[in-house]
Amino acid sequence: MYNIFNEDNLEFSGLARQFLFRRLEPYTVYTLVLEACTETGCTRSAPQRVTTEEAAPSSQPAPMVQQVQSRSVELRWSPPAQPNGRILQYQVLAVSVEDGRVRSDEDDSLRAKIVFIQNDTQANSFSYNMSGLLPWSRYKFRVRVSNAAGYTDSPWLTVHTKQAPPRGLAPPVVRHIEGKPNEVFVAWTPPLEPNGVLLTYRIQRDNVGFHFSFDSSVFNYTDVDLTAYTLYSYAVIACTVAGCVTSEPKQIRTLEAAPANVEPPMVSDVTSYSFNVSWTVSSIQNGEIVMYILKINNEEVYRGKRSSVLALDLQPHISYSLVLTACTNGGCTASSPVSIQTREAPPSEMPTPTLKVTGPESVEVTWREPVQPNGVIIGYELRRNGSLIYTGMDTRYHDFTLLPSVEYSYIITANNSQGAATSLPAVARTQPSAPSGVAPPRLQALGPFSIMVQWEPPARPNGVIITYSLYKRDPAEPNVKRFIFASHHSAFQSQSFSLTALKPYYRYEVRVEACTLLGCAASDWSSIQTLESPPTGQPAPLLELQTNPKGIQTVFLLSWSPPAEPNGKLLHYELYRKHVLDTESRSATTLVYRNSSTSCHDDKLLPYTAYQYQVWAVNSAGRAGSPWAQGHTGPAPPEGMSPLKFLHIHATSAVVDISPPNKPNGIVSLYRVFTQNKDSYQLLSEGTSQQQTLHGLRPFTVYSVGVEACTCFLCCSRGPLSELRTQASAPAQQPPPHTVALTSRSARVAWDMPLQPNGIIESCELHMRSSCPQPLQPVPVPCAIGPVEIKFFGMGQSFNITGLLPYANYELCVVSYNNMGSTVSDWVSITTLKEPPQYKEPFVVQSNLTNVFLDWSGSFSLNGPLAEYSLTENNLRIYSGFHSSLHIPRTSDKTLAFQVTCTTDSGSASSPVIKYNTATGIDAVESSSGGKTGLYGAEYKFYNELWFIILMAFLGLLLLALIMGLVLRRALSKPPFIRERPPIVPLQRRSTKYPPNDSYLGLTDTKIGGTSNLSYQASMSVLRVPSQSQLSHAYSQNSLHRSVSQLIDTQDKKSWDADLHGTDSGMYVGDEEFGETIKSYSSVKKEQTMFTDTHL
Repeated sequence: MYNIFNEDNLEFSGLARQFLFRRLEPYTVYTLVLEACTETGCTRSAPQRVTTEEAAPSSQPAPMVQQVQSRSVELRWSPPAQPNGRILQYQVLAVSVEDGRVRSDEDDSLRAKIVFIQNDTQANSFSYNMSGLLPWSRYKFRVRVSNAAGYTDSPWLTVHTKQAPPRGLAPPVVRHIEGKPNEVFVAWTPPLEPNGVLLTYRIQRDNVGFHFSFDSSVFNYTDVDLTAYTLYSYAVIACTVAGCVTSEPKQIRTLEAAPANVEPPMVSDVTSYSFNVSWTVSSIQNGEIVMYILKINNEEVYRGKRSSVLALDLQPHISYSLVLTACTNGGCTASSPVSIQTREAPPSEMPTPTLKVTGPESVEVTWREPVQPNGVIIGYELRRNGSLIYTGMDTRYHDFTLLPSVEYSYIITANNSQGAATSLPAVARTQPSAPSGVAPPRLQALGPFSIMVQWEPPARPNGVIITYSLYKRDPAEPNVKRFIFASHHSAFQSQSFSLTALKPYYRYEVRVEACTLLGCAASDWSSIQTLESPPTGQPAPLLELQTNPKGIQTVFLLSWSPPAEPNGKLLHYELYRKHVLDTESRSATTLVYRNSSTSCHDDKLLPYTAYQYQVWAVNSAGRAGSPWAQGHTGPAPPEGMSPLKFLHIHATSAVVDISPPNKPNGIVSLYRVFTQNKDSYQLLSEGTSQQQTLHGLRPFTVYSVGVEACTCFLCCSRGPLSELRTQASAPAQQPPPHTVALTSRSARVAWDMPLQPNGIIESCELHMRSSCPQPLQPVPVPCAIGPVEIKFFGMGQSFNITGLLPYANYELCVVSYNNMGSTVSDWVSITTLKEPPQYKEPFVVQSNLTNVFLDWSGSFSLNGPLAEYSLTENNLRIYSGFHSSLHIPRTSDKTLAFQVTCTTDSGSASSPVIKYNTATGIDAVESSSGGKTGLYGAEYKFYNELWFIILMAFLGLLLLALIMGLVLRRALSKPPFIRERPPIVPLQRRSTKYPPNDSYLGLTDTKIGGTSNLSYQASMSVLRVPSQSQLSHAYSQNSLHRSVSQLIDTQDKKSWDADLHGTDSGMYVGDEEFGETIKSYSSVKKEQTMFTDTHL
């Protein structure tokens, strides 16, 4: 048989002479050994090393990104997991990934370019920093590893470059907005290279950025509130996370606008016919001034670019309004008008006076102002035939004392401050014999509608009077009425006439004219006023309802207008009032006002009542009354409220019946039921119903309840109070009890009655229970809430609870009873005071083959926060802590004396010393029937004290040393026997120290005695609890020690026990030494049996 081994692994076994290896690793060295075997054995050939051929690499990991910048990426890659040969070259391939286009890995492989070639392939890792990338772009990278057999590509690594500040931001496009010189439209385009996610755009105007920004989707903005015809520079800022870029600025000048303001023109060199006008350039032109327009009295007098102009052909003493308009290509702006008046000039074009011959001896001359006064006329001069007969400001003059049938010439001259103007002469001839000297008539008022006119004949009739004429005119009207009386008329004879159908208390003017055949003469005007008559057309008064000082609308403000026709001088007004119900009764009319004023207040009114008012206008001739005007006063608080009636009364509610008020003074819109408590009121119910239910009442309570009726917001009145006593119910809101005095064993507790007794409290109960958790102790103890105990029952409000435990938590509550039920207060917790701890009963001691167990959990009453438990054994502390039980390893059979001391912050207490023997469980001297429980309370005997045990051990060791010295001395003084026995090897002490544990106290050596003749120190053990492994080791050694001790005779056992007990430090004899010791004892026992001639 042939066997083929590869690296000591059997690959083939059989009789064939050839074997094909499969599943080999490329480019790997294999060590092959051929073994030929026959029936007698096998022989191997020398090892032969075979190397497989290379293959294309595989498992090339993708490159890793070391650092990514906006325009560079640092790549790092490691060799392939299976190079399959000697790596010749690494190539880094890169391809850019276009956003929005999905390509397959084959497309990316075709588009990929080699960006780096690494020929040094001996390193464990390789890196390449590729620069020249575009920011915020995705690229794919892969590593191509090559050997002599081929190449393989790693998976693609996609890398996203970081953002960078944008590039290629074009200047913004700035253009005007037609018709808006104060606005500019700014538009921009995205940068050619965003290099990231564009966050915002900002605009800079004149190198100052706007305080706000635009979203990346906004590409235009209209800038407003600009100054017209001003050069501005605009630039755009585009920002990504990585930074910002600012475009080149673009300048633009805003459109021209009308000038902002134009100062009024200035006038100088004012004459009667011209003045010079000049102006200044506008402070804010908003463009280039292309034209000034000057208007005088809305007529354009100049248009051009000059700043002054001379105005000619003006009229003297005329006020002119000047307005200057300044124009740019953007519009025109006019100044505020300014007025200027030319100087005066001599008047001109004086009209000829008008002459009217009024008789043979008089001419009436009238004239008008000059056609062009050219100033202020300060007077006229009238000349008759060249003689000055009148100077003054009147435009009329009656010239008397003329001669009949004579021609007279009149000229008039008008004067102002600069000169005079004289008219052409006017000529008139007097009548040949017209009457003259007609005196004004005498007038007498006969009544309000007629006037008696009487006149006298002319002073110079100049003939036979054939007619008289009366002229009547109203000064306020231009028309004149004429009455002609011929000679046969009665008025002609009596020279009097009565004018009728006149207006009362009105002024009229009358004159008389006397006529002959040759002419007429008229008198001057006489005026008179007709007599008064009673007024007519008195309008009704207007009523305005107002409030009185109490806020009630029972006051009328009455106002009225004078009569349409007073017909005289009004002396006073009279205002009458009557009740609407008494319309037919005159006696109900009451005079409430008499005075000359046209308004008054009437405040003596009843609420919610209708009244009528009439006003009379009174003059000396009589009076006139207006139509009746009606008004209605507002509501007032009701009167005559009745007490409430209670229909149903319960513990917390009641039903009341409300009687309407005797005098409601309006429509009662709301009833409110309230209760009065001293000076305060509490609303119980409100509504429009006369039966209401009162809720929220307190049981067994007396209420003073009343009702309030309201007719308006401030019109409320309250009725008398009624007593309401609610029914009783179970009490509520019992306050918890409170501690008055507290000791360690008792507590005096007091409590109050329920806040809502809701009746008569008949008894109280005080309940108590123990609570959880109890006061804090270092080691948590189990806790259960105790049963509820009734400590007190009766009518008292305090009680002294006794029999409590010190430093304990209790919960108290109070239960109050009335005839309807009870109420319970909340539980309140109290903690009794502390006391020193007390010893109660002996603690428990138990043991088994390995442990001694102590439990003192029920031995003490702590009565306060525990400070520590301490356990002593023979007055040596072996434990200190908070736990109330302990396991102690049992190392030997001996009597232990335990004592436990409990310490709190108030004192300490100790248990009696309890003795326990680990072998028998019974005290060595005073046994009891405790058995394994080991409960002992006897006092220590002196032979159980530590000092006595140490002394006896020391004396025993000293005696043993003396005996052994004498024996050895005697044995050495004799010749040795043929067979030498090995000497007895003494037991050697071996110290085995165990590491301390946080939860227990261990056994540590405490040196007590001096040095013996055997040169070792006696020591007393202090117990500590070892770990579980140490316990098992200790117990096994102790068991072995007991089994060996059975092989030794009684006397040797006693001596060795004394030795061991005297030198016991809680440690154990080593395995090897203890075994040798056992062998030594065994040999000694055998020799003692076989050789009887020895001294041993």
